[in-house]
Amino acid sequence: MLWCAAALAASPGYAGRRVSEVLQELGLQGLRLIYSSETVPESLRVLREPVGDTPDEVLVEVLAPHGLQANRVGEAAYAIVRAETPRKGPAAVAAPPPAIPASPRLEEIVVASSRYSLSADVPDAHTLLTQEEIEGLPRFAEDALKAVHRLPGAASNGLSGLASIRGGEANETLVVLDGLPLYDPFHLQLLLSPASLLDPRTLSGLDVHAGGFTAEFGDRMSAVIEATSVRPEADRYYELGLSLFHAQALASQRFADGRGQWLAAVRRSNLDEVADFVESEIGEASYVDGFGRVDYEFSPRTRGRLHVLMSADSAEVTNAAETEFAEADYRNSYFWATLEHDFSDAVAGSAILSYTEVSVDRTGEVDEGGRRVGAVDDERDYDVLGLKLDGRYTTQRWLHRFGLELRGLSAEYDYASAVRFEPGYPFPESAERVTEQALDPDPSGTHLAAYATSRVLATERLAVELGLRWDTQSYAETDSDRQWSPRINLLYQAGDATRLRASWGRYGQFQGINELQVEDGIDEFFPTQKADHAIVGLEQELPAGFSLRVEGYRKDYRELRPRYESLFDPLSLVPELRWDRVRIDPGSALAEGVEWLLTRRSVDPWNGWFNYTWSRVRDEVQGDDVRRSWDQTHSVGGGLTWSDEDWQVTLAATYHTGWPTTPVRVVDRDPAPSAIELGPRNSDRLADFASVDLRVSRDFKLPRGDLTVFAEVTNALNRQNPCCVDFSYQQDTDGSLVLDREYRHWLPLVPSVGVLWRY
Repeated sequence: MLWCAAALAASPGYAGRRVSEVLQELGLQGLRLIYSSETVPESLRVLREPVGDTPDEVLVEVLAPHGLQANRVGEAAYAIVRAETPRKGPAAVAAPPPAIPASPRLEEIVVASSRYSLSADVPDAHTLLTQEEIEGLPRFAEDALKAVHRLPGAASNGLSGLASIRGGEANETLVVLDGLPLYDPFHLQLLLSPASLLDPRTLSGLDVHAGGFTAEFGDRMSAVIEATSVRPEADRYYELGLSLFHAQALASQRFADGRGQWLAAVRRSNLDEVADFVESEIGEASYVDGFGRVDYEFSPRTRGRLHVLMSADSAEVTNAAETEFAEADYRNSYFWATLEHDFSDAVAGSAILSYTEVSVDRTGEVDEGGRRVGAVDDERDYDVLGLKLDGRYTTQRWLHRFGLELRGLSAEYDYASAVRFEPGYPFPESAERVTEQALDPDPSGTHLAAYATSRVLATERLAVELGLRWDTQSYAETDSDRQWSPRINLLYQAGDATRLRASWGRYGQFQGINELQVEDGIDEFFPTQKADHAIVGLEQELPAGFSLRVEGYRKDYRELRPRYESLFDPLSLVPELRWDRVRIDPGSALAEGVEWLLTRRSVDPWNGWFNYTWSRVRDEVQGDDVRRSWDQTHSVGGGLTWSDEDWQVTLAATYHTGWPTTPVRVVDRDPAPSAIELGPRNSDRLADFASVDLRVSRDFKLPRGDLTVFAEVTNALNRQNPCCVDFSYQQDTDGSLVLDREYRHWLPLVPSVGVLWRY
C-alpha cells in the first residue's frame, strides 16, 4: 500500500500523455499553436520527459521524436508541420547527449548489448536501417526478416527465413509480434521456410536482440526479434500491391473521433501462377496470410487492442532428379487481446490473452530405382492458450519491471515412416538397412514464467539493469526444466559521442511442445538447454553522420540436446529418409566472435553500411571440437544507398567463409579392394559464399496517392554458391573405385518486379 501511495503521489510530468493534450496545455501557457488532427492524431504520445525550461523548448522536445517541427508564423505563434526531410532515405542523426540525462523515462535508455533497431522511432538505440530503408532493401521473397540477415553475426544461406545468430541454431531465435511469441511463423517449411508470416507492409519496424537481452524474454537462448505492426497516421489509408511474388492489399481507418483505429491486410503468393507460366516441372507451392488489428483508447490512461494473424500454405513439389516427392499443408492461427492501463504516470500495467493453433499435414516419398525406397506420413497439431501480465513502476532514477506468464499447451503427433537402403548404396561396402518409425505421442502441460528487473541511473553517466527470470514447464516432466536466469546489463556514457556497453546473462531454452523429434524416433522431451552470454561493446559517433560499433561476445552452451542433420543435402524434401542423416550429441559448445559495424545515416543522398565479423562456433563431441555446420570464420557485408525525392537505389553484398562439410575419399587397401570412407565430420569446407543484390524503385505522384514501381534482383552475378553434394561411384578397368561428385547450389539469379499504390 505504501509503495502504491508513493507511486500515485509522483509528479505527473508529460511523458506518456497524449501529444494533443500537452499542446493544449502549452496553449494555456501563452503559445498559439496551429495544427490539424491528421498531423497530430490522438494516438501520438509523448515519448520522453522534456528537460526544457520554457514552453517553446518543451514544444520542440515533444514534437521532435514524431518527426514534427514548429514553424514560427508570428509572435508566440507556431504552425506544426512535418519535419523537412527527404521522403526517402535516412533521417538526420542527432548529436548524442553529453551524459545520460536523469529526467527522461528510463525505458527509453537502451542498456542491453547487441540490440539493433530496424526502425526509425526507437531512441538511444544504434540504428542500422530505418523502416523505409528496410523496404528499399533487396530481399528474396520480399520477406521482412531477410533484413536481419544483413546484420553482423548472422549466418545466412540467402534462402532460409531465419539466419543463425552468433553461432546458434535457427530455432534459438524468438520471434515476437506486438508482444506475442510466434510458433513456426514461416511459409513453406517444406522448402526451408523462405518467407515469414510477417508482411513487411504491416510492420513499422524490427528490434533485433542478437544477445544480452533482458529478463523480460525467455524460452530462447540466442536472439529475439521484436516486430511492431504499423499504425498509419492518416484517418483513412489504403494500399494495393502486385509483384512477381505477391498480390497484397491493406486498409486502415480511424473511428470514434480518432480514439480507435482498425487495420486489415491480406497477402497471397503468386508462386503457383509463376510456376504455370514457366511450365515448371518441379511442382507448385502457394500461400496466403492475413493480419488484422483494432485499437481503441477507452480513456487517456486505458487502451485496448485485438489482433489476428492467420496463414495457409500448400505445396506439391519434386526435386530436379525426380527421386524425392513431397506434399504439405500448413495452417497457422494466432488470436490475442491486449489491455494497457496507466494507474498513474509512474505505475502502468498490461495484459495479453492469446490463443495459438498450428497444424501440419505432410507426406513424402523417395524412389531411386532400387537403391533407396521409402515414404513418410506426418500429421501434427499444436494448441497454446496464454496469459501474460506485465507491470512497470518508474521514478526519476529507477525503473522496475515485473511480469508473469502462464501457457497451457497441448499437441498431437501422428507420424509413420519407412525407408529401405539396398546393399551397395551409397557406397560399395554399405550394408542393407531398413528403418521404420511409428509414433503418436500427445503431450500436454503448462509453462509458467516470472521475471523482475530493476534499472537505475547509478550516476549521471552509468545506467545499470539487474534482472532475474524463473521458468518451469510440466509437459517434459524433468526437474531440470525449472531454471533460474540472472542477467545484468551496463551502459556507460564515456564521452559526448562514446558509449560503452557490457552484459552477462544466463539463458535457458526448453524444448517447445511443437519440437518433439518424432521423425527420428524420439517421443520424449529433452532437458532444458542453457547458455551463458558475455558481451562487451563500444559505440562511437563520428563526423558526417558516421557511426562505429564494435562488439565482442562469448556464448558457453551446456546440457545441449541431440540434433539431427544431413551431412550433404540440407535441401532434401524428406530429410529423415536420407542415408546421410546423422545424430549429433554435443556435451557442450562454444561460440565467440568480434563484430565491426560502420554506418552512415545523413540527409545526403549517399549513405550505407559496412560490417566485418570474425567468429567461430564449435561443439564438443566425445572430447573433440567439431565445427557447427553454419560456422563462418570471416563474414563481410555492406550496402550503398542513393536516394532523392523520387528515386531510391540500394546495392547490397554479402560474403562469408564456405560452409563446413565432411570430406569423402577413396582409400586404397592393397591387397583388399579399395573403399570409400567419410572423414571427420565438418573438417573440410565448401567454396566461399558471396552474393550481390540490387533494388531500384521510383515514386510517382498521382491525382490520388503515390505509386511506387520497383525492380530487384537477388544474386545479380548468378554466382554458384554450393550447398549440396551428390555422390556416385564406378569401377575402373583395373578394379579401382572412381568417386564422382555433383554439386548443387543455393539461389541462382532471381529477379522480381512490382508496383505499390498508396492512397
